[in-house]
Amino acid sequence: MWRQVVVIYKDDELSAELAQWVTIFLEKRGLEVWLECSDQAEPIKPLVSFSPDLVISLGGDGTLLYAARAWGLTGTPLFGVNLGHLGFLAETEPAQFMEMITEILAGRFRREKRLALDVIVKRKGRKIAQVLVLNEVVVNKGALSRIITLNLEVKDFGRWAFRADGVIVSTPTGSTAYNLSAGGPMIYPTLEVVVVTPICPFSLTSRPLILPSVYPVEMIVDSESFDQDIHLTADGQVSIPLNPGDHIIARCHKRGLNLIINPRRNFTDILRQKLHWS
Repeated sequence: MWRQVVVIYKDDELSAELAQWVTIFLEKRGLEVWLECSDQAEPIKPLVSFSPDLVISLGGDGTLLYAARAWGLTGTPLFGVNLGHLGFLAETEPAQFMEMITEILAGRFRREKRLALDVIVKRKGRKIAQVLVLNEVVVNKGALSRIITLNLEVKDFGRWAFRADGVIVSTPTGSTAYNLSAGGPMIYPTLEVVVVTPICPFSLTSRPLILPSVYPVEMIVDSESFDQDIHLTADGQVSIPLNPGDHIIARCHKRGLNLIINPRRNFTDILRQKLHWS
């Protein structure tokens, strides 16, 4: 079943050491392995002939987000091993790795489809950027800037303007990340919805909004923000400077991504562990 595997690792001693061990382990079983470090601006694209059957992420959630951006659209299942701190995405701990990889290679694993966002930035009608997002896309101001004004438009909701430090458009998978810190709701990760959460809104009536995933979310940077330092950030890893009038479209990607899930844990178990619920 498995022939070619990509191993993506964080640039630290523990992750690099485990990556080397995994490479040897897989190559002894006749698999071709491609090693890639996640601590670089953009993913390295290998030869066109290389089409992996599995991507293994060794690090924290940031490493898995990098892996999703690099390989998610291929439909290749992603398997995350948590060597970081929180680990909502990379849910398999190192102590469970040997048992999990053995099960995966034997074809005994659970694959879970996760919603992803296809985010496009247009300037004067021309596309200037496009990025795949697994967690969230954020539009916000620089540290010393004033409140910004954004015009938001959603099908069946119309268009409205609000003033805030910024806005988060999150997937259910990303609802436990920046969205949660900004006061947004936690969403079960397989639900087909999108969350729009204002960051420190000027008006207390601006509250998080949960929308059907079939509705694209469109944002336009208001012209009064001409002197602001405004950026779009995708999954905390890709930053795009914005100008007044720029048009951002966030819509659900048609295929989404595939994550390999630890069958011995569920979303509630992860919340209890990570959020210290009694």
